[in-house]
Amino acid sequence: MVTIPVLSAGFGEGHNAAARALIAAINRRAADGVQAEFHDIFMEAYGVEKAHKQRDSYVQVANRFPRLWGCAYAALDYLPLVPMTLPMVRPVQRKLFEVLDATAAPVVVTAYPLYNYMMERRWKLADPRRPKIITVVTDSVSVNRAWHRAHSDWYVTPNQATAEVMVRQGVPREKILPFGFPVSDKLAARSSAVAGGRPKVLLMLNPGRKDAVEVARAVSELEIDLTITVGKDADFKGAVEVAVAGRATVLGWTDRIPELMLTSHLVISKAGGATTHECVAAGVPMIISQVIPGQEAGNARLIVEHNAGCLGLTPQAMKSAVASAFADDFKIWKKWKANVEALGDARGAERVAEKVVAMLRG
Repeated sequence: MVTIPVLSAGFGEGHNAAARALIAAINRRAADGVQAEFHDIFMEAYGVEKAHKQRDSYVQVANRFPRLWGCAYAALDYLPLVPMTLPMVRPVQRKLFEVLDATAAPVVVTAYPLYNYMMERRWKLADPRRPKIITVVTDSVSVNRAWHRAHSDWYVTPNQATAEVMVRQGVPREKILPFGFPVSDKLAARSSAVAGGRPKVLLMLNPGRKDAVEVARAVSELEIDLTITVGKDADFKGAVEVAVAGRATVLGWTDRIPELMLTSHLVISKAGGATTHECVAAGVPMIISQVIPGQEAGNARLIVEHNAGCLGLTPQAMKSAVASAFADDFKIWKKWKANVEALGDARGAERVAEKVVAMLRG
């Protein structure tokens, strides 16, 4: 049995979500003599507490200072800054090499580009000990060049539009695999929502935004079946419950997101990589409630430019967008639904797993 390391990091849920879906898909191919292991190298190098502090700091900067984060993202795109950061994360590099030495895997799958720079430093391209690398790009459309400045044998993109952007950035077309964003196979059934009746809406509320409670209040005033997810903060959940006054079902942390997506007409959420592409895979239109400059801008463009949903960046804008979607016998929603279903499917992880098996067979 060959063990494939799947590398991730907790800086944005898209990396981890893609990695988990890939592991599940590869492990379904056990009959082909392959299995996968999840490795958050930052977590393994620094321990849970410090790694969580690093992640929380990243999230706070992105949420509270979006312009600052946007500037940092742009700098990484235009300047080769990543190699300069490697001396600051030497424990991560050491742990990465320990993992790779322990598995001696001929193929490595990475959903976080920093590891590529470390592997490039260790092995020359002609070194027979160098594992083949599959890089799963979790950005859509607005692809930071940091993803491909270090070597990778293959780049998996969420869609063809992202592949074309990378080609224009100088990546050889033959190295790009537009397989789709890896998502849970639970989404393969696609959304069962149809026009008519009382609309079902899933609001994935970000507790980091200042007007989050007002968002919940505004959307709950519509004549819809509304489910709101709020995360682990009990006080925030209580405030949302007071605001909606029984007009919505409010859930704390839940593992039912795929199920909720598949039974909803609409999802309202920030334009995170995982959520955006889960909506595409499930065939559910999306109203985007927040866009962090940088990688999320591309996710938002994917939805808006393909008329698979719209922006709703304020409580009132969200409320108006939902109402408009279902007006006139679901006229706008029907267009959104057809367009989002054409954007992709839920087979991205399976395609990567098939590629891994093919590479092992030579």
